[in-house]
Amino acid sequence: MRKSGYGGASNMDRLPVFATEDVAAEWFASHDTAPYMDDLEDVTAEFRALRRRPVRKSAGLRVRADYLEAIKAAAERKGIPYQTLVQTWLAEKLRQEAPDLLPTGQAA
Repeated sequence: MRKSGYGGASNMDRLPVFATEDVAAEWFASHDTAPYMDDLEDVTAEFRALRRRPVRKSAGLRVRADYLEAIKAAAERKGIPYQTLVQTWLAEKLRQEAPDLLPTGQAA
């Protein structure tokens, strides 16, 4: 939906077509968009409130070198940091073996 009556950009001053989102972001960061208001669409969006992350503590853990290399390789296959993979595996095993020890809502 296009708005009218703002005194938008002339045909010569239309919003450019951007090759990538990065190019668009750079352009919008460095230009005043007020003259282009007629060219912009109204958008309605809903956002969920972000949950707070649980408090995390560091835990020093000695692991066999070959295990650590295997963990890192598995994480690389998934495209995630190896610490995230270890955290995921720990959570999965806790849910299986000791769900009663997890905070309410995390045992599922």
